[in-house]
Amino acid sequence: MSQYSVYLSGNKRIVDALPTDYLSVLRNKIGAAADDYNFIYYNGFTEQKTILNDRSVEARKPISSIAFPDPTTNTNTIVQMALVAGNKTDLFGTQTDWLYNRNAGVRITLNKSDSKAITANQGKFDPIMLRDVQPTNEQSNAFYDRVVICEKGSVVNFEISSWGAAGFGYSVSSEKDTICSSLYNTYGDNPNHQSFSTLRRYQSSNNSIQIESTASLNIPTQEVVYYQKITVKTWRLTSYKKNGKTYTSNMEAPAPTAPRSMAFQGASLNLKSVAANERFTPGDPSGDVYVPGDSIETGAPSRGPQSDQTFGSIQVLKEDDPNQNVIGAVIFYFFVFKDKESADKVINVLNTPGPWAVD
Repeated sequence: MSQYSVYLSGNKRIVDALPTDYLSVLRNKIGAAADDYNFIYYNGFTEQKTILNDRSVEARKPISSIAFPDPTTNTNTIVQMALVAGNKTDLFGTQTDWLYNRNAGVRITLNKSDSKAITANQGKFDPIMLRDVQPTNEQSNAFYDRVVICEKGSVVNFEISSWGAAGFGYSVSSEKDTICSSLYNTYGDNPNHQSFSTLRRYQSSNNSIQIESTASLNIPTQEVVYYQKITVKTWRLTSYKKNGKTYTSNMEAPAPTAPRSMAFQGASLNLKSVAANERFTPGDPSGDVYVPGDSIETGAPSRGPQSDQTFGSIQVLKEDDPNQNVIGAVIFYFFVFKDKESADKVINVLNTPGPWAVD
């Protein structure tokens, strides 16, 4: 008899069972609490975690076929279950350092430059970025391909990477609010390459960019997505004048390299039992590629404390139309942790070593 740690949306339950017991037996042992949840397994074909949506398979597959390694015991005794019914959803994705679209990328980090931001961010964790996000619950009518999760009140930077000709222009906005409409990164005598800019404040004011829950911002429920969903666009700057000198380049952007996307497959593919000593990071059940829905709520940018960032000036002579011809448009959604305890729970899991680090 083994003792399994079964996580339902990150909530841990201890269940005694045999490794050879079928998943249907484990479900019966958990009882009604598991009704809205399906098991997660490691798909050896896609090399990704996958939800086992066909419950008929549970009567044929043993617990050992889906159990993940527990780095604290070096045994395969962790079982994950994802929320698939009701009104809420868990976020199932891949942690990443950048969010990309074509030749543009965005990274959200804590503002460590402005003095008031440093004070506001004291003790806060860096934002978590997830790509290829799928809601575990299709009935929730939620779809978030890219997600950024912050602690409430985090003052952030938008680090924007883009290819440019003479340079590139960029904008950051939701459907209801504009952080910046048109700022530029210029290349001088070194055109046609990838570069990045860091945005710490609103273009129209000296306010920094602070992420809060949509509830605390008194945003009506029916309008939440219009504030939560952020679009960062970049486009070619082909000619500009600065300090009396004109810079021009009409080079086209190179063909983008598509990042690997996460496959979200059904139960038809073979299940694989993952040994604890394999060089594979499944991610802890309450974090990494799996963020419990009960630990987060919708978030949005707001005007924060004063920023000292200043912007230079150029005369734009020619640029692509940002509404017609962009280098990239990165769309993502903000969430915030409900409380410090929820943030600690997820972040601490992300910082734990992989199973091969355990002696």
